[in-house]
Amino acid sequence: MNKIAAAITAGVITLGTATTVTAAEGGVSASANVGVVSDYKFRGISQTDGGPAVQGGVDLDFGNGLYAGTWASQVDFAYGVDETDFEQDFYAGYAGEINETTSYDVGYIYYAYHGGDNDEDYQEIYGSVSFSALTLGLAYSDDYWAGTGAFYYPYAEYSFALPSDVSLDFHVGANMFDEEGFLFEADSYIDYSVSVGKDFGGLNLSASLVGSDISDSECFGLDWCEPSVLAAATYSW
Repeated sequence: MNKIAAAITAGVITLGTATTVTAAEGGVSASANVGVVSDYKFRGISQTDGGPAVQGGVDLDFGNGLYAGTWASQVDFAYGVDETDFEQDFYAGYAGEINETTSYDVGYIYYAYHGGDNDEDYQEIYGSVSFSALTLGLAYSDDYWAGTGAFYYPYAEYSFALPSDVSLDFHVGANMFDEEGFLFEADSYIDYSVSVGKDFGGLNLSASLVGSDISDSECFGLDWCEPSVLAAATYSW
């Protein structure tokens, strides 16, 4: 399940941006994944200064709807000194089905950042409901990244199955802050992504267009928020 964050799926292109865990009957099972992405973008913003990242995670499925896991990625926030080196997420939740076409997923995720002295850690609770190929979700943080206050993230996703087992996925999310601080003058922004992917056994390859409506001046004076095409490869077992 790579990163649950928006699961939040959202513009995190790790190839399986977070997918919902479907509990299997018969006890605890484990899975793992490792991959590389040409630019790690989370909710429309580069986390690696536009560069590539190695990522990976481990998941546990308890066979009754409960799941837990951890996922990590290189990051580069271009601080220059006192640099944050990598992000590690810890999550747990419950996923289930209401009927053959409707399912849900609720949980908690903690984002930890390592390598520097900056206080960037934060937590979120999340929930989503899927109706066949459509997913509607919401994530909430009481104090978002780097102490930027309360944050709400409603999002929508839609998936198509194309010929030759190719997937086509659409995502749009609204990043909403109680107060200004994350961006210089705005208290909200939109992120989006369009992705195509294909599985080859345990290997998944994907390409994605990921962007946001943030201007360069609002995006810390950098081009991290501009639309860009990303490539990713992930192997799961």
